[in-house]
Amino acid sequence: MNRIKILPLEIVTKIAAGEVIERPASVVKELLENSFDANAANITVEIKKSGKELITVMDDGTGMSREDAAVAVERHSTSKITDIADLENITTFGFRGEALPSISSISDLKITTKTESENIGTAIETANSKILGKKDAAMPRGTTVTVSNLFKNIPARLKFMKSDLTEKNKIISFVTEYAIANFQISLRFISDGKELFFYTAANDLKTRLAQIFGTEFPGELLFLEAKHENISLSGYISKPGKTFLSRNRIFTFINKRPVSSRTIFSAVKNGYGEFLKSKENPAVFLLISVDPASIDVNVHPTKREIKFKDEEAIYSIIFQMVRSRLLTNDAIPQISGYNQSEAKPSTEYPQQISSRNENINSAKTEYVVQEFTKKNAFQPKYIGRIFELYIVAEYEGELLIVDQHAAQEKILYEKFKKDLNDKTLKIQNLLIPVNIDLPPKEFSILADLKDELGKIGFEIEEFGKNSFIIKTVPDTFDNISVISVISDIILKKKVGGLSETSEKLIDDITQSACKTAVKAGDKLSEAETVKLLEELLGCENPYTCPHGRPTMIKLSKDELDRRFLRK
Repeated sequence: MNRIKILPLEIVTKIAAGEVIERPASVVKELLENSFDANAANITVEIKKSGKELITVMDDGTGMSREDAAVAVERHSTSKITDIADLENITTFGFRGEALPSISSISDLKITTKTESENIGTAIETANSKILGKKDAAMPRGTTVTVSNLFKNIPARLKFMKSDLTEKNKIISFVTEYAIANFQISLRFISDGKELFFYTAANDLKTRLAQIFGTEFPGELLFLEAKHENISLSGYISKPGKTFLSRNRIFTFINKRPVSSRTIFSAVKNGYGEFLKSKENPAVFLLISVDPASIDVNVHPTKREIKFKDEEAIYSIIFQMVRSRLLTNDAIPQISGYNQSEAKPSTEYPQQISSRNENINSAKTEYVVQEFTKKNAFQPKYIGRIFELYIVAEYEGELLIVDQHAAQEKILYEKFKKDLNDKTLKIQNLLIPVNIDLPPKEFSILADLKDELGKIGFEIEEFGKNSFIIKTVPDTFDNISVISVISDIILKKKVGGLSETSEKLIDDITQSACKTAVKAGDKLSEAETVKLLEELLGCENPYTCPHGRPTMIKLSKDELDRRFLRK
């Protein structure tokens, strides 16, 4: 008896449906994409019981003729591609021709549609992948798709559905995500007869973000824009200090298609670097336009994942765009009781950013990142010190308050990293080696870290059963407490505060050493304070310490005038 058989079409169709339609939100996604491809200006999404009972998507797009509507529910039918070459130039959201027949195979589906040239529309009803009837329908141009009794013939799938609230929130997330990139389209969402939101057509991304997240939210963002050959990027990132524990404010789009990309996420996170504390995430709204031939969107049935032909170029331009935008005085935290009206960068000092840096292994291209302020133009006037900790300075009508401790830590960190990268790090031999006794667990930890510590100037040798002697330290830390540094590093390792990879581990150790090398209460003369301020402003990133805390904050003259009721 033959063991290999050809599956019946009904089973094949349901398998395909399982790949495309995972939950009610998947239906909404596919129908929304069809509406976008139909050049709709107004779209309404309505659901009942979180989409399990009813999903309706209505648009005013180009619509379909009666013949096209009938073919649209057949497997592998599409108006988006005609031959294999079209797969190299996908410019639409949908193209597989799997959505409508997949939905039809697991629900009751009704399509009502009309083109501009037709006098009367068409209504088609299907169930279990079969057309039940076709009739005339009076309606304006556009298409309305109604899906009811989802998963009626796959009851096992219903068992895996989450609560109604969870499924509804999944749908809201999808609609919101698509609304961000397609801000020029009006979107209305109704759940169980109640309108939850209505986003009118917007002229720009900033307006749409205000519609979704509130009018004050754009004031927490920094505008950025960059171009390189066939890649253009624009959008917003959050200012340092405006962070989130989850990634639910990170939205990236390729040709208006929402995507998940490790390359993009890594470029953004590494661009922020020390601006982010551990487990923090920024808000990111990034619109990327690329030549369709340079990406592959046919990687996964949901088209969520894509592949770039040149991952390195995408990483490089995003990394540098984010990094450069954060290294401007716009990134200094603002003490304010009101919303700043404009978050766009200064246009006074455009600069070019080379693709060469230590995080990128490519130097073959040069990217122009537009409208960034030059760091060396930022030179505040020193005023004084308060509380033996904070430095006060003035710059262009704003009062700056600098954390002396964070500033010292940042200066040490960047000097040390530069010496390490340039291989000019000097080692200081201790006149009397420092002995440190440790219990077994801490001894084992330091034994594992000994080689990495040696790479940055700490020569450590085992000395007896539970002891080490430290012979050398980096010359950068001339007043360092060696035992304090080593103890801090061991403690971080015990609680999982150190990275496993060698490069990041060295960075973590360096941060601990810098933190231990300075004290908040160190008394400085005026000359020493001015020198500290000058050295801080000479850093690559003078605005945050190595741990992500701000080194300075600012208070505008306008805000002072408002506080004293002068305005």
